[in-house]
Amino acid sequence: MPAPTPKSRPPQDALPSRLEALLESLTDRHLADRLERVHRAAAVAIDRLGHLSIAKYEPTSVEPDGGADLSLWETMAPAIGDTLVGVNQLVAAIHKEFPPPSRPAGASEGWAPPPASSDERLAQEVEAVLHSIAALLAKRVGELGLQMRRPEVVSDRWTLMAELQASRADFSVRIGDLVYLTAATFEDVRREDVVPGYTHQVAARAALRAAAADLRRSLQGRLERAAKAEARARPALAKQVAESLSSFVSLPASVALRTPQKRQILELRARLLETASSAELEQDALPALVEPFLVALEGHMEEVTRTWLIVHDRAVWAACGVKLEQGEMHLSLGSPGAARAVVDAVDAAGALQGRVGAFDVFLRKARQQTTEGLDEAGTRELLALFRERLAALPFS
Repeated sequence: MPAPTPKSRPPQDALPSRLEALLESLTDRHLADRLERVHRAAAVAIDRLGHLSIAKYEPTSVEPDGGADLSLWETMAPAIGDTLVGVNQLVAAIHKEFPPPSRPAGASEGWAPPPASSDERLAQEVEAVLHSIAALLAKRVGELGLQMRRPEVVSDRWTLMAELQASRADFSVRIGDLVYLTAATFEDVRREDVVPGYTHQVAARAALRAAAADLRRSLQGRLERAAKAEARARPALAKQVAESLSSFVSLPASVALRTPQKRQILELRARLLETASSAELEQDALPALVEPFLVALEGHMEEVTRTWLIVHDRAVWAACGVKLEQGEMHLSLGSPGAARAVVDAVDAAGALQGRVGAFDVFLRKARQQTTEGLDEAGTRELLALFRERLAALPFS
């Protein structure tokens, strides 16, 4: 059997189809062509920022680097350079396609006639957005250069990683704002439909939240077993918790984890391995280490939800509601499609994993039910319970 053909990556400057259609619809073709070139430069920058994985540069332990080291700069130079290249190219593209107005230093703008048409007004709005964000990006590039020279950053790989990751995230958000605002000037659009790479970024955060929920459930289960175990059995459980943390940080989903949080995980793993070397452990030894981490992890995932997943979760919630409505229609007609619609709703709701613990428990049981098969009575019961659980989700 021949090996499957690997899926080719789209070009770096590829634009979402909705954005291409919007640009094609503009009557001012000169503006549309210039804006398209800026948007393609933005797509390249976002692609560079998104596909540059800094995980390979992160330390694998919590040992300090021990002072400034030229080898650290040599190792990090490609990551820092790749971070800046696409951003600088985008700023250059903006200045080329939409040159900022030239005024003598200290001169006021003075009076300017109002736009002659709505097209001219929209063009001026686009230029204002582009110039403002280009200035912010250029300023951020300069700030990153200064930060990379601070002794406390140069001397510690973890600090360097955190600064680089924060800068990359800020660049990506600013560039996404540029594309979204300039597109929304002309039509009512959704960010996920026009910003290159945005759906991938959201999916990565949803995957991280789901993986964190699995980790939290695993660690809580081990804490429960440790509470009932004998003192000499608890070191083995501490080692198992450390292994769970190692598995979590090695998952593809953990690439979206912020560097400070990844450091916390490695620090906890080191303490757990040290604790596991004891012959016996007191009952409160494991909870004292793990419970504060679980609280912090929940806080980090709440931040991920607030920052990235509010719109995503509402869309999944609505999609599940549509599937359940279809299931009810099938039931009223005596159609076997009811069970399929409910199964589809359960599958779709998987994207909400980690949002609320009680809903996760419901989903696990629902998956088990659908795997075992649903008759008409089971479909009705699961559909009603699903509606109840879905309505209880906190979308306020």
